[in-house]
Amino acid sequence: MEAEAAYLQAMRIENGEISEAEARRILVSEYGVNNASASDMVRNFGQMLKGKVYHRTLSLLVTELYFDRILDEFGTNGLRNALAATRAHISYYKALPTGGRLPSLTRLCDDYADKLTAHKSGELSPTTDKLQANFQARISQAQQDSSEERQKRLKKAGGKTQKVWVRTAIYKRNADVVAERLFQANGVCDQCYEPAPFNRKDGSPYLEVHHRTPLSEGGEDTIGNTMALCANCHREAHFGEFADRFRSAVAE
Repeated sequence: MEAEAAYLQAMRIENGEISEAEARRILVSEYGVNNASASDMVRNFGQMLKGKVYHRTLSLLVTELYFDRILDEFGTNGLRNALAATRAHISYYKALPTGGRLPSLTRLCDDYADKLTAHKSGELSPTTDKLQANFQARISQAQQDSSEERQKRLKKAGGKTQKVWVRTAIYKRNADVVAERLFQANGVCDQCYEPAPFNRKDGSPYLEVHHRTPLSEGGEDTIGNTMALCANCHREAHFGEFADRFRSAVAE
């Protein structure tokens, strides 16, 4: 919990949403992290992204979570920087009079270096799903702040955005499944039972075919695993409070 919270606050610093002092305050007051640890966690994250040495050792749990999140958010180049920063920290710590070898942290770096080697045939960039999940987590965090705090940050933020190139795995779906599900729906949403909100340019009702169990989770590309939904219900199926109800089984 503390590690995930520290990551979210560190990302908010990187995105210019909050200051380091504000991130420390949130971690201390809302998550019970002591001030020194809070400072270490947000500062070290910034150093990892830059590939620069940091001087305070993080727990293995926090370090591993940071490696995972950096790979998700910044791809293999980001992970390379994080590993370089961490190996530099290991060397720094080993050289201290009271230091040591940090063998567990070294093994962790070696494990993630192996991940990079496994993907040496091409850059592993963050996927759109992971970027969206991370962005949604930051939105949830921002919603916990007051409107005044958000407005204050917005005045400093400007309107420029950062472009990120992503590499996405896609599934080769069966066109017959989509066509047959839309035919069976006959222009009516399978969830709210309302007619499609508008027609496509070819005059057909606009509905979207949704997999009850996602293909990414092993769901089958079959009629029985799909629903024809209006755009509103489709968004609810992915992001709604009661999204699980869309997963209930139906007969083929």
